[in-house]
Amino acid sequence: MKLVSINIPTYNSEKTIEQCINCVLDQSYKNIEIIVMDNYSTDRTLEIVESFRQKGVKLIKCEGRLLRARIEGVYESKGKYIVFLDSDQFLERTAVERAINEIENGDTSRGTSGGTLGYDYLWLYERAYNKGFLPSLHDADRVLTQKYLKEGTVSPRFFKRNILLKAFKTIPKEHINIIVAQEQVVIMQEVEKVSKNMGMIPNAVFHVENKDIIKFFKKQYRWGITTRDFYDRDIFRNLITEKNKFRGFYFGNPILSIEVFILRVMRGIPYALGFYIGGEK
Repeated sequence: MKLVSINIPTYNSEKTIEQCINCVLDQSYKNIEIIVMDNYSTDRTLEIVESFRQKGVKLIKCEGRLLRARIEGVYESKGKYIVFLDSDQFLERTAVERAINEIENGDTSRGTSGGTLGYDYLWLYERAYNKGFLPSLHDADRVLTQKYLKEGTVSPRFFKRNILLKAFKTIPKEHINIIVAQEQVVIMQEVEKVSKNMGMIPNAVFHVENKDIIKFFKKQYRWGITTRDFYDRDIFRNLITEKNKFRGFYFGNPILSIEVFILRVMRGIPYALGFYIGGEK
């Protein structure tokens, strides 16, 4: 069985990290290593992660923003395959097993290239884990982009490690500590320069969405500030525009599209405030 490395970045993730790790340990595919990259959490995250040390969970301290954590996690990994998992995401029990089969044996005529078996990376179909007003809007957004629109905002999470290592070489070192909220679209852009051979597995990841509107607004505001930080440095400006545009309207499901429109407006207002007036310019 080929080794699969699950990389989980954390920062004050005490509410979800235990269940996140347990979902990995409960996978039907067993040849897995778990690497947690923590940015000096101040809550109980480190204590919880340390409690899994006897089960093989490896903890590394990573001072830097999210892109650096992703990169350092890959360099620490020994697996042939890498999974990018967030600390507030839970894997469906057979997700890794199905991903291994798809990346090695999947019919590429169903993906973004054709004629052979196997892929270089996969996006894992994602849904909201919890219920409520905000989670339902997030779930609608995921369904719209993944099922109907297949927009470039859908980012892969399951990779051949060698593909990631090639992609990381093209990211300027001076940019690595700057990028946070946009890290996956940056990685996606660089991965596509190496290979466009991407597949998908359904029913794979469940995301714990924020139910607190105040915390939601504060998060979007911070993202606006951090995005402006590297926008002013002329870093990946094309990706900022692509990621933050409004979703296309899918007339086959107008209710879903309206829900997504509401979410984008709710995101856009605090994000714009952070981008244009937040922080130091």
